[in-house]
Amino acid sequence: MRVQGLAAVILLSGLAVPSAADVVDVSEQWKAHASSAPAARPSVNESSSTAAAPEKPSATPSCGCELLTTPEKLAKSTYAFTGRVWDVGTTKNGKRTIVFDVDEIFKGSPKPEMEVTEELSGTDCDLAFEVGKAYLVFAKWVWGSVVTSTCMGTKVIERAKRDAAGLGPSEEAKEQLYIRLRNACMGRIDTPCCLSSLKAMGSGYYVPEPEDGCPSGMVPDRLVCGGSYTWCIPFNDKGHRQLH
Repeated sequence: MRVQGLAAVILLSGLAVPSAADVVDVSEQWKAHASSAPAARPSVNESSSTAAAPEKPSATPSCGCELLTTPEKLAKSTYAFTGRVWDVGTTKNGKRTIVFDVDEIFKGSPKPEMEVTEELSGTDCDLAFEVGKAYLVFAKWVWGSVVTSTCMGTKVIERAKRDAAGLGPSEEAKEQLYIRLRNACMGRIDTPCCLSSLKAMGSGYYVPEPEDGCPSGMVPDRLVCGGSYTWCIPFNDKGHRQLH
């Protein structure tokens, strides 16, 4: 059974065709993320307020985790996705394998049924994975295994609302968005620059900058030519063109 997505409502219909100097407003796409658990979902006003609030680096203090924003968690991960636990393996040599039925993908190309390994410490810092429950997973490829942990940011989906703004739309939603943005580039005097900027944005699976600015931990980027889209990238991205 597939989990209802973290990006439950992606408002693609509200995009306007940009002029050479315009930035496509995708504020609603960024704000449309909320917990996928129907029983825990807040009201529309509460959801928008939560997603729009500036994010502070988060961690689990008692576990000695590094303070990381959601974009930093993404940058340190090989994969980021939401999924429902299909199986929890037995503990062996201080490790256990969890199998997820992957739903929405935010980074990487995880398999539809993804095996992720957790190294156990025997403390409250170990993740309490339960079969049938949905989670937001940040995982990293390490020497042939895909590993995750509390400090990487993995958590049950009900606690993932603060990560919503930093994650942005899922990869599936982005693919639909890119089609709309490509169509908006056509028939303009600056079409070559517009299409080139869309290619650069899509290569990193980024999305245009929201009307109220990039989320915490991200900065705007664009091509230096008329008609370029402006998108948000992690502030420590080596390809950042330092727009201010």
